[in-house]
Amino acid sequence: MKKSFLKKFRREDGQAMVEFALILPIFLLILCGIIDFGWLFYNQLSLNNACREGARYAVVHTAENADTRSIINHIENMSTTVFANDGVDITVEYTSPADPTSGDVKVSIQADISFFTPVLSSVLGKEKTITSTVIMKVES
Repeated sequence: MKKSFLKKFRREDGQAMVEFALILPIFLLILCGIIDFGWLFYNQLSLNNACREGARYAVVHTAENADTRSIINHIENMSTTVFANDGVDITVEYTSPADPTSGDVKVSIQADISFFTPVLSSVLGKEKTITSTVIMKVES
């Protein structure tokens, strides 16, 4: 009776290893997906904040200087995480270019963000383009 009891357990020695081998790829896929979407979400929030800060800077400083280059420099200096790569396009437009103090300012930022892990990059491509646009009334 004791020998049949031990034989039963010996047949199931590798069961946990097989179950782990079956579940591990799915677990890693989910984990890498969570990391990549978190990375994209973080970069989108950083881009939104940089765009809002750039528009606010433009609204406050347009009466002194309506130069769009100073606004772009302020945006680039304020946020270093999104602007670490070269795939960033910043656009600053005034609704009334003749008199910038009487209209709105529109700040748009477009950035190409690389994925953090190779899992989503194999499905969605190497980079994802994220954009943000803010329009504010210029204070005089």
